[in-house]
Amino acid sequence: MAKYLMGIDNGGSDIKCAIFDLKGNEIAIARAQVPMDLPHPGWTERDGEAVWQANRSVIREAMAKAGITGQEVAGIGLTGYGCGIVFTDEKGQCVYPVVVSTDDRASEYPRKFRAGGIDRALFPYTRQTTWSAQPAALLPWFRDHKPEVLEQARWIISIKDLIRHRLTGVFATEITDASAGCLVDLDTRRYEPKLFEILGIENCYDKMPPILECTEVSGRVTEEAAALTGLAAGTPVAAGYFDIDANALASGILSPDMLCLIAGTWSINEFLSDSTPNDIDKKENTATLSYLPGYYIMEDSTPTSASNFNWFLNNLVAADRPDMPRSELYDECNRLVESISPEDSSVIFVPYLFGSATHPDARGAFLNISSMDDRAALLRAVYEGVVFSSCHHVNNLNRPMDSYSCARLSGGVTNSPVWSQMMADALQISIETLNGTEPGAKGAAMGAGVACGLFKDLEEAAQSMVQLGKVYTPRPEYADIYKKKLARYEAALQAVDLLAEHL
Repeated sequence: MAKYLMGIDNGGSDIKCAIFDLKGNEIAIARAQVPMDLPHPGWTERDGEAVWQANRSVIREAMAKAGITGQEVAGIGLTGYGCGIVFTDEKGQCVYPVVVSTDDRASEYPRKFRAGGIDRALFPYTRQTTWSAQPAALLPWFRDHKPEVLEQARWIISIKDLIRHRLTGVFATEITDASAGCLVDLDTRRYEPKLFEILGIENCYDKMPPILECTEVSGRVTEEAAALTGLAAGTPVAAGYFDIDANALASGILSPDMLCLIAGTWSINEFLSDSTPNDIDKKENTATLSYLPGYYIMEDSTPTSASNFNWFLNNLVAADRPDMPRSELYDECNRLVESISPEDSSVIFVPYLFGSATHPDARGAFLNISSMDDRAALLRAVYEGVVFSSCHHVNNLNRPMDSYSCARLSGGVTNSPVWSQMMADALQISIETLNGTEPGAKGAAMGAGVACGLFKDLEEAAQSMVQLGKVYTPRPEYADIYKKKLARYEAALQAVDLLAEHL
């Protein structure tokens, strides 16, 4: 009987299920969206039951598209956005809507933690400073504003942990996801009671689930879940990954000299490191525990990537082309961008529509527009703004570009040859793309292959399943052009930061 691996990715935008063979070929993909609820400014929530129903739907659809049965799925891997939070009762029913990782309700807490020395007290354990959608910020917010939720909750878990429980009946999390929440001691790889004490959320400690290693079998599909999804009862479900790890793994990032760029909803820029400072004054990047033993993921990321393009496309391109298929809209955008050379375009776009990389209150902007600029000029600025956001983050990683042997790019930007080439030209490094459209799901499936014994380790899984696509070589004649444009972009970031101070 043929062996297939399944990856389930609960992302900030879509819920996806993909089926892979053992050579890494995408056999079938199914996607679903669950509406985002915005009950108050800055809040982003989803209905937990709707999330589970969407997962059930994409599992069934992916297997139907692949023409396989549940008995042919050897293992299932899970991934999803990191942080956010899910509160359930002892039976796994949500006692509050799922809080998504774009939620900003707790934005004042990291500011208080910085000012009051709490970040400094946390850092030796976590190697992190807090941000608004981390459990370390959200739990104090719920303590102060909705204490009844904490009282009702038996388990405090992540989005993929909710799906794990629905599939297997097991309450657990895994180390890459848990280490991102600023509640885990990165040395002991366990939740640290002292951190809960520092944050004033001691009563939450016993509500945290056991932490597993990524390629452990976390549980097996139950009879009830099998009936709902079409999976076979007893199919092993791997512990899984934080999505930044799943994407890096699917990119074949297995050594510290490889740069991983993910340009999708978020601009995620990362590399592996065997060390990280435990002194907050020496902090350079966000550190989490990685999918490889002995390594950290060093990351610099914000939601400043291709989702900004989707806003422009929907509102300023597709609006007057209602009958044009999506694929043709993308081609039209590439054509418009190519119609203007980079040296002839002076419009600057700051991609802060969904979040900022600098001041927490800074917002998106077009700057330096003249009467000569048209939609094509604005669209080129959007492409460049997303690329410059990646450049900004890569610079924040504080490593010279020549220290990387290669850069691998995944996410929506890779669907555009124009955009991918622009990334290579701006960074002046060869950009290797990947075959396939769902690296997060593939990374999860690779881990499942190890968990169920089809691969001996992640290195063998990567050797078998990672497939490189087109390579974009940087054009030296564009180096100075983009260097000057990036400097103007950085000046624009200072301008929107200054404006934010006066709002």
